[in-house]
Amino acid sequence: MVAFAFIFIYNSTWPAKHMTAVTIGDESYTVAETNYFYSTSYLNFYSNYYYYITYGMFFDTSTSLAEQEYDEGMTWRDYFIEDAEESMRQVQILYNAAQEAGYTVPEDELESYHATLESIETGWADNGYSSLAQYLNLNYGKGVTMELIEEQLYRTFVASSYASYLADSYEYTADDLAAWYAENAADYDEITYAYYSIYDDETAEPVDAQAIADAVAGMTDEEFSAYLEENYDGATAITATNAGSNLNDTYAEWLLDNARQAGDVTVAADEEGGVTYVVMFVSRNTNDYKLANFRHILIMAEDADEDGVYSEEELAAAEARAQEIYDEWLAGDATEDSFAALADEYTEDSGSAGSGGLYEDVYQGQMVTAIDEWLFDGARQTGDTIIVTNDGSYTGAHVVYYVGESDMTYAESLADSALRSEAYEAWMTEQEEQTPITEKHIGMCGKNH
Repeated sequence: MVAFAFIFIYNSTWPAKHMTAVTIGDESYTVAETNYFYSTSYLNFYSNYYYYITYGMFFDTSTSLAEQEYDEGMTWRDYFIEDAEESMRQVQILYNAAQEAGYTVPEDELESYHATLESIETGWADNGYSSLAQYLNLNYGKGVTMELIEEQLYRTFVASSYASYLADSYEYTADDLAAWYAENAADYDEITYAYYSIYDDETAEPVDAQAIADAVAGMTDEEFSAYLEENYDGATAITATNAGSNLNDTYAEWLLDNARQAGDVTVAADEEGGVTYVVMFVSRNTNDYKLANFRHILIMAEDADEDGVYSEEELAAAEARAQEIYDEWLAGDATEDSFAALADEYTEDSGSAGSGGLYEDVYQGQMVTAIDEWLFDGARQTGDTIIVTNDGSYTGAHVVYYVGESDMTYAESLADSALRSEAYEAWMTEQEEQTPITEKHIGMCGKNH
């Protein structure tokens, strides 16, 4: 009878719901609660990297994670446990701070919380499970119930909302922003340059990199490329634009020198990589332009072929439909408000649906090329409109309304974001130091242990 009782208790959910697996600060978490966070970490990772996992990267889903190495001395199970514990700690810290501050989550965020709960409660049948209980057990682990998910998901939503509120509460002056950007300009300034790569090859006729550099000095990047095509069997120079932090180390320092002028050329050798570069400086963007605000109505092209290519007729049909909507706007009040109303009615862009097609604080290169070039044309005025057709991402026609410049420059925006992030991380680090994690992991049985 004692043996039977032990087996019954072991196989039941009672231990998972009552036994402590982890203590964080002065709060204890049951096995079931820890299973929930562990499985959430696993499911999020699987969702983000599904394509790679199906091709055999990261781990094998048919084998226990406890038997697969993540890093030296660490299994994938260890990795997800550690990630879960850090998530639990941050949620706890932020949730408690929100409670102490009397913080209230905005109603629209609570709507998202309820929608997430509903998707869990009703999604089991669509995914082939016989019951909600089976779905929860197989996906989240023993002892996890809807009541537990409701509580922990709510805490997570409050924590996430309060984190954004906290970051937004920090304030910086224009001088603060200017000082930060000046100190970090080399990482964030956008450098446009052209380069030609000459690879070590003992079987090929040697190419004199310095002779090329001397010949093209003072040219434009287009002329640089044309010179190569004419004199080096159709070779071309590649023109690129990158933030300073993303430049090739072989020639980054040269490009970032404040003495650089358009048309300057150098030869830089990467001996370890076996390649020599002829590099031309084109320009440096210090990001001191104002960000842009605009609204748009997207009409997607339909019926791409099996290669994802749209015909001219399909693009023309999208543009014709966009023109109809534009004419409807012109026939009405032709105001920003009436444009926003039409955007909510017609746009097929999920990113701006429900907000009147609005995008704010847009930086150069963020949007598709046709919109980007129009937005940052120096002649742009509030109320300007255009219809542009894009073939690529968001293939179709866009009716665009220019709202105006933002208050901030892109440089100020980068500085503001970085300073807020630094302040938040410093606050969180201090809180984490006061909130230690004590592990027990008794009876954990989350997904794919």
